[in-house]
Amino acid sequence: MGDFNDAFMRNPQNAAVQGRTKVQNRANVQQLKLIGQSHPTGLTANLLKLFEPRPPLEFKPPPEKRKCPPLTGMAQFVTKFAEPGDAEYSPPVVLGETPTQRRARVHALRLEMGAAKAAEELQKYNPQEDPNVSGDPYKTLFVARLSYETTESRIKREFESYGPIKRVGILSIPCGGSVRGSVLW
Repeated sequence: MGDFNDAFMRNPQNAAVQGRTKVQNRANVQQLKLIGQSHPTGLTANLLKLFEPRPPLEFKPPPEKRKCPPLTGMAQFVTKFAEPGDAEYSPPVVLGETPTQRRARVHALRLEMGAAKAAEELQKYNPQEDPNVSGDPYKTLFVARLSYETTESRIKREFESYGPIKRVGILSIPCGGSVRGSVLW
């Protein structure tokens, strides 16, 4: 049953543990036998369906072998080939555009379009006839990011040391309200 020279077997406490383990194993084997009474493998009906064989394949006759047409030479078509003097013999090679060339072409085209648009807008530009402008736009100074505590008189006092000032106005941009600027005329 066991080797009594084994230290595990000589200890009576360990022998008792080993005896209880054997009893538990026998109980487990008997439970499995009770479960497996329906089928020798012990599998349930649902699992047995997974292992059922598939139906046999339907018989199909082998495919027919078709006869290929016989191979012929191409000597009869040689007269239709282009000769070295013909236009089709060596058509002109159309060179493609590399990505670098394309980028350079598009860049040059955009520069031309931008220059044309700038020239057109410059011809239309007349600041003296703009209804939104009061005063000479070339003599207007815009100062941005002012503190909210700054007043018009304080701005006028700071900039009067550089020359005479006709008018001072403080503007706030409505889309966000965080930018505040001053206009000096």
